[in-house]
Amino acid sequence: MLYLCTQWYKHNKSVPNSTNKLWLMPKVKQFNKNNAINMALDVFWEKGYKGTSLTDLTESLGIGKGSFYNTYKSKRGLFEQCILVFQKNSVSNLKESLHTEKDVKKGLLNYLLKTLEDAVNDERHRGCFMTNISTELGSSDEEIAQVMNDYYLTMKVIITNYLQNGSELKNNAINEIANTIITFFIGLTVRVKLQNDKAQIEKSIHCLIESLF
Repeated sequence: MLYLCTQWYKHNKSVPNSTNKLWLMPKVKQFNKNNAINMALDVFWEKGYKGTSLTDLTESLGIGKGSFYNTYKSKRGLFEQCILVFQKNSVSNLKESLHTEKDVKKGLLNYLLKTLEDAVNDERHRGCFMTNISTELGSSDEEIAQVMNDYYLTMKVIITNYLQNGSELKNNAINEIANTIITFFIGLTVRVKLQNDKAQIEKSIHCLIESLF
């Protein structure tokens, strides 16, 4: 071993010090936090918060426990970041779905049909991440319950503004429609988990919209 080290030194002694230092430095794995959040979200979505272990997360992210705690502090901390990411994407999808259709009846119909399509196309039939969280933790975790209430309130505000700007409906009717759409949305995401009957759910969506307008 001493002979090999001596020969390497003789061969490389003319190389600049900076290059020698780079050669000696360990390779650092690039860690993309955005990708990591999405991977963690997938784990929580699949197993639930309580069913997800620290090992599940570190194996999915490809990092050690030390790096995990340095980056996210705790399982709960990462979970809360996943919730924020999902909420942001979900709200963005709702806005995009509604704002691309001026006819409010068609807009709400398209949103529910798109929600159904996305849920059916999920081979694991996981339903809605936020609905799953509400079912698992909403009754026992005050912070999560507040997060869920805020999330659904945000959805209601978006739908309400959409109806106010695109129809001549009275405020009472708008409030009832917004509440009904959100309630149906929650039920739809649960129904798909239990029974993946797309045709029947589509009929229910059309019946709902017809009854509201």
